[in-house]
Amino acid sequence: MNSIVIRALAIVGSFFSVESAHAGVALENVKVSYAVLSAAYMDHVTAMERGYFRDEGLNVEVLRMGGGVATPALLSGQLHFSSSAGSSLSAAVRGGPVKIVYTNLSRPSYYLVATNPAITTAKDLVGKKVVINSFGDTGHLSTILYLRKHGINPASVLFITVGRNEVRLPALMSGTVDATPLAPRELVKLGLQKQKVLADLSKEIQLVWNGVAVSSKLLAENPALVERFLRAIVRGREYARRNRDETIATIGKHDPSPIEGLRADYEVTKSSMTDEGWLPDDILREEVAIRAELTKVALPANPLGMYDYSIVKKIYGQIKAGR
Repeated sequence: MNSIVIRALAIVGSFFSVESAHAGVALENVKVSYAVLSAAYMDHVTAMERGYFRDEGLNVEVLRMGGGVATPALLSGQLHFSSSAGSSLSAAVRGGPVKIVYTNLSRPSYYLVATNPAITTAKDLVGKKVVINSFGDTGHLSTILYLRKHGINPASVLFITVGRNEVRLPALMSGTVDATPLAPRELVKLGLQKQKVLADLSKEIQLVWNGVAVSSKLLAENPALVERFLRAIVRGREYARRNRDETIATIGKHDPSPIEGLRADYEVTKSSMTDEGWLPDDILREEVAIRAELTKVALPANPLGMYDYSIVKKIYGQIKAGR
């Protein structure tokens, strides 16, 4: 992907710039990708709105792009940071020089729902059609982990990709597919007249759902920049989880969803947060193994080499020490 494409995406998509409150203060520019500025990214949104990036001397350009576009841009050096940690992890499994440096959410805020009245348990999904946005995305991976937990071979379920919610949700409502993972705001939007909630996936599984990825090159050459960015994010995260109403109002500036949907998203997002921005090794190894299987590559010799939580652990250590 070339720089012209990136510039075009910045123009077509939403652009957000955090400017200095102090005239004459030069801020370092960083480019960050987001699929959408929803409650799932309230740590980032809060850091923007409350000036935490500015405090770290950073000016953030938000480029609206999903992981399929953001990850190649990250690897090519056209982005400093990607919030599509799951997509970046898949690239790392395939040998891409990228690291996951922060995991904000580990319990995906999806409900697995069905329109087919014959589906009342996980086992009833065998042979049925489950619609997802894209192969290997968090909705797909969450459903696979759920099926495996209940002893069901994911290959026995027909996954259908449609690319975006504008196609997926009408397909579910029309009954042409049997089930799908839905976010809380989507449940609010659609109602539950036809849907059968099979599982709250946030209570079933854990994975690298949401966080920050950087190129291995940037992390090696400029760890101080990564630390400044993550410090702002952590401040935003801790403010957001402790100030519900203010945070929901802030999210509403970027997400046009109804207030009921924003409130539902906030609560589920908060409950899905990791304690301190990282995950234990056993969960990380399992996810790498599944992503390797999905992408049909050999299991990496060092699955934990795709993660580097040292900086976020340092930041939380400083918080505990009162620094």
